[in-house]
Amino acid sequence: MKALLKMLFEIIRRSLPLSLRWQMVVWYTTAFTVLLLFTGALFYQYLEYRLEASIDTDLQLRAQQIAAEVVLLNGMVNLPGVTGNQIGFSTLPQHSASKPADVNYGELVRLLDAQGHMIAETPAFHALAVPTTSITQPLAGTPWQGTIKTPAGQEVRVTSRMLTDNGKTVALLQVGESLEPLHSLLHQLVAALLFVGLLVLGVCAAGSYWLAAYSFAPIQRLSETARKINAGDLHQRVPVPVIRDEVQFLALTFNEMLDSLEQAFVRQRRFVADASHELRTPVAVIRNTAGVALLEPPQLDETVTALQDIRSETERLTLLLTDLLTLSRGDEGQARFEHEIVQFDQLVETVVATTEVLAAEHAIHLSTQISHPVRVLGDEARLIQVVMNLLDNAIRYTNSGGQVWVTLEQRSEAVALSVRDTGIGIAPEHVPHIFERFYRADSTRRWSEGSGSGLGLSIVEWIVRSHGGSIVVESQVGCGSCFTVYLPSVSA
Repeated sequence: MKALLKMLFEIIRRSLPLSLRWQMVVWYTTAFTVLLLFTGALFYQYLEYRLEASIDTDLQLRAQQIAAEVVLLNGMVNLPGVTGNQIGFSTLPQHSASKPADVNYGELVRLLDAQGHMIAETPAFHALAVPTTSITQPLAGTPWQGTIKTPAGQEVRVTSRMLTDNGKTVALLQVGESLEPLHSLLHQLVAALLFVGLLVLGVCAAGSYWLAAYSFAPIQRLSETARKINAGDLHQRVPVPVIRDEVQFLALTFNEMLDSLEQAFVRQRRFVADASHELRTPVAVIRNTAGVALLEPPQLDETVTALQDIRSETERLTLLLTDLLTLSRGDEGQARFEHEIVQFDQLVETVVATTEVLAAEHAIHLSTQISHPVRVLGDEARLIQVVMNLLDNAIRYTNSGGQVWVTLEQRSEAVALSVRDTGIGIAPEHVPHIFERFYRADSTRRWSEGSGSGLGLSIVEWIVRSHGGSIVVESQVGCGSCFTVYLPSVSA
């Protein structure tokens, strides 16, 4: 039944371009129609069964009453005159009877002897073609009750009852009743049910339309508000209904999506502005250096100095463009990562050994603590970049004479890499933003020398997240910072 309703609904939906509101009306009306037809058919069958059972009971009572009035003397049937006249018995043979009476109005009674020969019957019984089983079966000791038809097609319910005298069957009594009044009543009931059903379906369709309109009103308001929102006006939010229902959940979800979009647009605008600023600086230096060199008479020393400055700025520009390209590919999901077993403890020791020269130039003591060998699954080149950027960041923001500690240990099912320094630290209000692109807490973080692009920590966070790990920052102004990277470990 469910599959049939679904198929019917799909046929209607494909054949008619209905709106969602009208689709709900059609669906509910169809469902109510099937439900009414089903319950109406059940009610009709039950009522017909109960009415026929009531007729059978009436026939049995009628047969008992007539049998009580029949007098049995010495095994012979005797009909008192009064009783025979009340019933309307006729003892004339069937072929000599006049036109049979109407089965719907006349009495349907017949009395037979033990051999099945007719003793008396009512005129209306002449119209019935009673089967022989209605006589032989009761005489054999089995009750009989059934429905027969007249030549005109009218149905009559007949029951046969034995008359006994001292345990011996002496006669057979047959009583019938026309089912035409019952059928007429049932036909009237069907007509009434159809009328009431159509009225109920009309009310149901109207109610479904009103209910659909009422239910979709908040969604309509959401659509109107969403239509007003564009890329330049993302601060608007759709109204949230008070009732805790699916529409409220949709509104909250839509507002959360708008929050994410607004933040993404803000980050994009800031990223473009910061990238333009970072690119403009080296380009301006290169242009000014070349312009000054061209204005003065060419001298070897000054030309070499200008070319060195240009190369330095070009390298800085190349590094910035490389970082931008890396993050751009990461955002688009085009960056490829190797998935191989990496001996992470050896990788960290190698990077630390490479960075010791840079630390010595800044008079910073660099120490390493690795408890035991650990392995991770990932891209070795990217993991080197993570350790290198963290160490470069720690050395850059640590004053001369400071210290940087690198710790690697196994914690449960994760590998923890900590890079802690005694640098200038990070103010609490800047900690949530340090992984944003081009973000610098310039008011509190003055690096020892040089200038970074502001993309190093963003790249670290992206690589760690791509490896299924996480990074945590703990910092205090004037006391230093600690960056801890957690990566899934691989069993030995």
